[in-house]
Amino acid sequence: MTENESTDLSKDSTQNPGTRLGERLMERGLLSLRQFQFALQKQSVEKLRFGTLLIRYGLVQEDALVKELAARKSIPFITADEFPSPDPEVLKHFNRELCLLNGFLPIRRNGDELEVLLGDGDEASVSELAMHRTGLKCRFTQGSFSRVTRHIRGSYYFTQHSIESLVKQEIRRLSGDADHAVSPEKFLDYLLHWAVRERATDIHLTPSPNSLHLFFRIDGVLRPMVALPPQLTRLVIFIKLTSEIDISEQRRPQDGSFHCTILDQPFAVRVSILYTEFGERVVLRLLPERSDLSSLEQLGFLQEDIERLERIFLRPAGMVLITGPTGSGKSTTMHAALQIQSLVENNILTVEDPIEYRVPGSAQTEVNRRTGYDFGNALRFFLRHDPDVILIGEIRDAETAQAAVEASATGHLVLSTLHAPNVFGVVPRLRPFGLEPQTIADNLVAIISQRLLRRNCPHCSQEVLLAEAERRRLGEGEIHARRGAGCEACGSSGYFGRLPVYEILELNQSLANLIADDAGREAIYRKALDSGFKSMLEQAKWRVRNGQTTLEEVGRVIGWSVGE
Repeated sequence: MTENESTDLSKDSTQNPGTRLGERLMERGLLSLRQFQFALQKQSVEKLRFGTLLIRYGLVQEDALVKELAARKSIPFITADEFPSPDPEVLKHFNRELCLLNGFLPIRRNGDELEVLLGDGDEASVSELAMHRTGLKCRFTQGSFSRVTRHIRGSYYFTQHSIESLVKQEIRRLSGDADHAVSPEKFLDYLLHWAVRERATDIHLTPSPNSLHLFFRIDGVLRPMVALPPQLTRLVIFIKLTSEIDISEQRRPQDGSFHCTILDQPFAVRVSILYTEFGERVVLRLLPERSDLSSLEQLGFLQEDIERLERIFLRPAGMVLITGPTGSGKSTTMHAALQIQSLVENNILTVEDPIEYRVPGSAQTEVNRRTGYDFGNALRFFLRHDPDVILIGEIRDAETAQAAVEASATGHLVLSTLHAPNVFGVVPRLRPFGLEPQTIADNLVAIISQRLLRRNCPHCSQEVLLAEAERRRLGEGEIHARRGAGCEACGSSGYFGRLPVYEILELNQSLANLIADDAGREAIYRKALDSGFKSMLEQAKWRVRNGQTTLEEVGRVIGWSVGE
């Protein structure tokens, strides 16, 4: 920052409190001068709090901003995974609207203090309010604004509504309704709330000869929840009607969707129907319409790899591919990569199926096969819009692959996903799309392959002793293995949330030459090892040694080769 620019900011500081926050963020390298000036212009028009505006337009990651504010106020910052469950007796001293308005959630009484989780509230105002209502002084922890807001809504709703009891009540009511006079609407609404509380991504309704079983997919694993009597198969008809699916068709698979609001958060629910010998099987995928963008650090990438990935994602041109099976977090990582870009100075275009994360400052489009708008022809239009960065949801066919390479070759950074078993399976996967080895070598910048492992529950994990065979499997290094004992927070599973395990192959000249010469996987693998390549399994073992996950989880997700 030049001396004149610094002087100008000092003048503005007396007029705009947000300017002081902007200066601190610039000093820490979290905000550029151009982004700061852009935010001031926006604030003059939109009249928002400066911090809120920075987050809304993606100029600063929410957690980074909140950590800065917490440090300035000397309040400990905690992540959403660490949020405690509030004491229902303490919640009674306040109400949902009061907590939302003032940006805080009372947690529990501890002696003569009230533990309080602070969102975007002011600690002085909250302290005064708490003293008036409880006679207690406050001890604060700080959480990110949006996550605290959701925690407030969820805490009050589920304290006032025993969701399991409501579900059972509706099961009894619908089972006894021989004339079908009662709509299953309430029952579906309770199921959706239950799924959100349990952090489920999917709801499965599976028919059997004498019942309909309900499963939730939580942290990537199906968990049985409750068996429903056969009378409740009419729930399937109601879901089909809600999703605008033909109820008269029961012989072929069908897809549909509907929108709903759960705890004041809008969701798109994608519905898939499959006919089986015992009836129609239903899967509902829950997609928050305003999902939080997470940084690479928040997602769990290691610090030394974050610096490397930032270098890769800031390349001016080339193609970066992220591989892994369905549900391995590819799209989440790809969108986290966009946060590294300057959203003010770069023109970012995306084509996705569907749009899962809203990226401020970018132009996002969604595949629409009815109108012929797919990944391949979207790219042809994109090149006319002067893009800097192009995100393609997935490379599925030769047309998309050819268009992605063309965009890369003409000076654009292209981010996309591809289904391949590991980083060394990408080139063989691209070859059937008609790409020549030399073309791949000239355009491919890096490949990231990843999986998601369930994380040991932070609330109940404890250190464990491993058997000698398990210690040998983990290899060299100090071992601090842990395992979740099971508690209410994790649904007695011992796991809460997931973390990535991954491998990164960044192409240097030697590797590019091997690919151009159409060398086999073994030759490329050996050259990668010479360049310091570390496998996904190595990193998974490191996470077990450091108590983040378990050997069982590594075996479930990655598997073990003979001799490992």
